Amino acid sequence: MLKLFHRTELIGLIRNANQDGFEMSGEIELTPAAAAYKDVFAFFTDEQKALYEEPPFAGELLEHWSVETESGERKEIVIPGVYEDGGICWRYG
Repeated sequence: MLKLFHRTELIGLIRNANQDGFEMSGEIELTPAAAAYKDVFAFFTDEQKALYEEPPFAGELLEHWSVETESGERKEIVIPGVYEDGGICWRYG
């Protein structure tokens, strides 16, 4: 199981991680802390907004994302796509 973090905040637990080229995907169980990121996740999973609009969020919300491996190693990622159906996709930065 992997862990999704924003800075030091645990956002969710990732199961069934798979790699497809440069992109990773899996299923995420969000923690209560994830509620603060609901609008950010909705923006980046809306294809029209993500492609054609500037993100209306502070830069700090878009940076400092990481995934922690089972061995405890953290790897920086770009902001992940977290979907309402429990899916997640990300790329290592």
